[in-house]
Formats: sequence, C-alpha cells, structure tokens
Amino acid sequence: MIKNFSQQKISGDFSFKGSADLAFTVVVLASYFAMFSALKETNLSQLLIMVLLGVAYITIGIYGYNFVAKQKTFNWIFFYFSLQIFIGSVIVYLGKGAGFSAILLLPIAGHAVVLAPGYWLYLINISIVFGYAWAIRQYSGTLENVWSSLPTILAGLIYIMVFTQMAIDEERSKREVERLLIELEDVNEKLRSYASEVEQLTVIKERNRIAREIHDGLGHYLTTIHMQLLAAKAIIDDEPQKAKDAIEKARSQSQIALIDVRRSVSTLRYDFDDNETIKDALDRAIRPCDWIGIRSHLEILGEEKMLDEKLKSAIFRIVQETVNNTCKYSHAKNYYCILDYSDDDSLSLKIHDDGMGMSEFRSGYGLQGLGERIELLDGSFKIKTSPENGFSIEIELPYDKKN
Repeated sequence: MIKNFSQQKISGDFSFKGSADLAFTVVVLASYFAMFSALKETNLSQLLIMVLLGVAYITIGIYGYNFVAKQKTFNWIFFYFSLQIFIGSVIVYLGKGAGFSAILLLPIAGHAVVLAPGYWLYLINISIVFGYAWAIRQYSGTLENVWSSLPTILAGLIYIMVFTQMAIDEERSKREVERLLIELEDVNEKLRSYASEVEQLTVIKERNRIAREIHDGLGHYLTTIHMQLLAAKAIIDDEPQKAKDAIEKARSQSQIALIDVRRSVSTLRYDFDDNETIKDALDRAIRPCDWIGIRSHLEILGEEKMLDEKLKSAIFRIVQETVNNTCKYSHAKNYYCILDYSDDDSLSLKIHDDGMGMSEFRSGYGLQGLGERIELLDGSFKIKTSPENGFSIEIELPYDKKN
C-alpha cells in the first residue's frame, strides 16, 4: 500500500502558499467565530482547549502542509491527514456543532486534492466525513443529527475538491505556457543563430562561385591572350602574317572575355526588372551576340500572358546561358530565339544558332544548371546538334492558367 501511494504522488509542484495559506487561516477563524457566536453553554477550560487546538490546526495546516508537500512520502502524508482530521473532528465535537462547524474540515479536502491524487483522495475525504459524523454523534447522541448534516458536509467537500482541482489545472496550464514561451524563445534564438550562419555560408558560397568563374572564365581568356601576344612578339619580324593572325586571335579572345565579364556583372546586379516586359529582358539577354558580330533574332508568337516571377526568371536565365555558349564556342553568324505562347497549357522556347555544332554533345556546368532549372519548373527540353548544323534546344514550360 505504501508503494502504491508513493507511485500516485502528484507530479506537479503546485502548493498553497501566500494567499492560499491566508485563505486557510481565514476559513478556520471564520468557523471559530461562527462557533463562538452560537455557543450557548461553555466554560473557560473548554474555550482554552478549543483555542489551542485551533492554533495547532492552523499551524499544521500551513507549515505542516508545506513541509509534507516538499517531502511527498507516504508516512508524512498519512500522518498529516490523520492528525488534521483528528484535531478538526475534536474541535467540532467541543464546539457541539455550533455555527457551521463543517467549514473547519473543508480546507483539508483541498490539501488532499494536491497531496493525494487517485483513490487516496476519496479515502481521505471519506475519513473527513467519518470524523465529522463521529463528532456529531458524540455530542448529540443520536444518528438523526448525523444524517441531517451529511448533505451539507458532502456538498462542501465536493465543491472544495472541484474548485481546488480547477485551480491546480489553471496553475499547471500557466506554467506550461510559461515553459513553452521559454522554449519558443530558445528556438527563436537558435533560428536567428542558424539564419546568421546560413547567411554567412551563402556569402562564402557566392564568393567562391565568383572566384571560380573568374578563374575558369576570365583567367582562361587572359592566359590565352597572353600566349597569343607572346607568340606574335616572337615571330613578328620573320613571319608578320602569322604574327598578325595571333594578334587577331588575341583580339577575338579579348572580346569573348569582355562578354564573360559583362555577363558575370549582369548576373550579380539583377535578374529580371519588374518594370520591363519579357521582350525587353530577352533583348537585354541576347545583346552580347551583337558585341562580337553575331546577328541576334528574337521572335514572340501568340498573345503574351502574365507569367509568375519564377517562370520569367527561368526564361531569362535560359536565354542568357545559351547566348553565352553561342558567343564562346559556336563561331555562329546568327542566333535565333522564339518564344511561343500559342499553347494554352505551356509556353515553348526554341533557341538555335548556325554555328559549327559538334559530333558528340558534352554538357557543361552551365547547361547542367539550365536543365536543373527546367526540371524544377516541371518542364522538359530536347537538345540537337551535329557538325556544321549548329546547336538547338527546344523547351516546354507549363504555366499557371490562373495567371
């Protein structure tokens, strides 16, 4: 039984302190005031005993309760309720039921809700009822008075148990909310820390990407230009024509390098301006072709539809990447871009050039990124190329009909 009681101890740390102790004292004093006011016959020794018992009842009910609430062991809890029920019943007996003496025992029921959950709560309240009935029986000598007073004590006990349980639940809810708020603050602090780390990692990643582009792009072209100029310098006296060819190659490489730099700067500055149409944006994307003498052709078919930002950005980046490849590798004379709105479910983007093409297609990082961008939009694409027949790509991108 001791083991079972210890296993059912209340899990919370709720205890009556401060105002609860004051309420306990007020209830007992009110009960005493009612009893003394209604007493018809008594003597000084009986009054002195009642006062001493009342002081003991209040002292144990405050300090003893707080001590037992901290210990939470069966022995102390059993001793506390046994002693308080006994003292309270004796006071009711000495007061001969004057006034509403049952009030005196009600605070014990509240303590039982806190200290003795489960079936122990009911056993303690039954003990309170028996103690009260014993006191009534002793001073009245009849069972009729016992039965007539039972509804009053039972109603009071039920009210106190319900009220105390509500107070405990409210206190627990308050503490749970406070705990959750503390946890939420901790989570928010961690999220702010993680966001700062992600921002730093993003900056580092972008710096590394820019450094890689400079190394792989501009660095390559400058190295080639340097080698061509060194070769021209070495043979300019003996073979002026070959020196002139080398200088021309260096000039061509410098133009491509300039395009690469401008493309990188454009990528860093902005993607798609909200104030410009998609035609204006695509004109901007294909402009590098004109810088090196490749004629660019842009055609838009069908009625232009409103596109979301992701789709517009994807189209701009796709065209930008194909222009970059055409300028770098194709040796083309013409670059063609056709944006077709004719289909109700998706738009079509067809791009091709009349460059040298290739016998075996090799996808670089740029085209791989292009393919990933298309897949993220649930689109599809086909690439065709062959020697002397240029390079072409056909892309289908679905768009939201609500737009």
